[in-house]
Amino acid sequence: MLKRDMNIADYDADLFAAIQEETVRQEEHIELIASENYTSLV
Repeated sequence: MLKRDMNIADYDADLFAAIQEETVRQEEHIELIASENYTSLV
């Protein structure tokens, strides 16, 4: 069980690594969704 004084890296190294990789991915890349780039005609 994860206690208040523990951090994720100490509890689950694989989970911590995955979170770190996702953080880097989000900081280094931009994702555009075409449907959000158009305004509604209504």
